[in-house]
Amino acid sequence: MAQTRTSSSRADVALGAAQESVRASIEAAQKIADCSMEAGSEAAQRVQKSLKDALDALRGTPAKATPSANRESA
Repeated sequence: MAQTRTSSSRADVALGAAQESVRASIEAAQKIADCSMEAGSEAAQRVQKSLKDALDALRGTPAKATPSANRESA
């Protein structure tokens, strides 16, 4: 039974590390998108929103419904 707890604990640590890695990657991409948004491009704005939604999902924050959220990109 102790081995099961150890395996579970290791799995929790691995999951936490994986989530942190994904979060760091998304945050880095978000910073790049922030720089791109200074140019005011619509594509950069869509990327920024997508990255924000991804971070919110990782944090467990419910996404706000927006009219453009259900729209396919043209």
